[in-house]
Amino acid sequence: MSVPPPPTLPEIMEEHVPLAPRTTWRIGGAARWLATFRNTDELTWFWTRLDPETPRFILGGGSNLLINDSGFHGVVLDLTRTLNRIEVQHATDTGTILSAHAGASSRTLAHTARRLGLGGAEFLAGIPGSVGGALVMNAGAHGREFKDILVDAQLLDPQGRKHSLTPAEMHLTYRHSHIPQGWLILSVRIHLIPDHPQRIRQTMQRYNRQRLLAQPVGQPSAGSTFKNPRTGAPAWKLIEAAGMRGIRIGQAGVSNKHCNFFINMGQASANDMTQLVSRVRAAVLAHSGIRLEPEIGYLGPVGLEPL
Repeated sequence: MSVPPPPTLPEIMEEHVPLAPRTTWRIGGAARWLATFRNTDELTWFWTRLDPETPRFILGGGSNLLINDSGFHGVVLDLTRTLNRIEVQHATDTGTILSAHAGASSRTLAHTARRLGLGGAEFLAGIPGSVGGALVMNAGAHGREFKDILVDAQLLDPQGRKHSLTPAEMHLTYRHSHIPQGWLILSVRIHLIPDHPQRIRQTMQRYNRQRLLAQPVGQPSAGSTFKNPRTGAPAWKLIEAAGMRGIRIGQAGVSNKHCNFFINMGQASANDMTQLVSRVRAAVLAHSGIRLEPEIGYLGPVGLEPL
């Protein structure tokens, strides 16, 4: 059987691709190049040949992300279109190990587990974005975090070598991970326990009802804008106490329904949103003495920047 030749760059890369439609905020400029891949081998081939001086960014589901109005002047790698497989790996004495590509949807992972009669991933059903992003942010809801179900993750270093890291090795804490600079998440393995699919569905439905009541579902947002402080009131209460509920700058606004959700009210720019974030943070600091830390990332022209 003949081996297919390696891909060429025109097969992988598109130029000047709008990024706003690929984010949950629907904000931001275009990528100078966007690269997509048919399989892990093609991704590895590209990753090891990419000029180290070329700015690069891994795009998951586009949640928890604000992109600069001028876009990104390097290569955006999109893993969600094809590197999104989820499959049963093997059973253990206490449950089942699922393997999921980094580009798989967190919500799809939760519903796949439900159909298989596996409990433990229900909290992911209301979290937008990709599995890789859920790992990077140690995403959580309803008292659960990604690290609670994670066995290990498979990563690619800049030289194309594959590594397996445990949650402890990645130092997963509240909305934070420590993944080596320049490493790319390929896939994760999670451990889930047997449960009845209908009971899992009921839990997910309860979570969804709570989300519909408390969050501005249907309006473009990036989820929670700020992390909750380690002690004291949650971020939304601090924002409300500072009188910031419902405030607007341009087309960016603080949700009246949940004031830790900042929404795109139509044609918001990244500049609108960064000004809103700064204004709310300053108001909370002046009112309570607490400096809120963003839960979202800000992608500037050549990489992530402080917000």
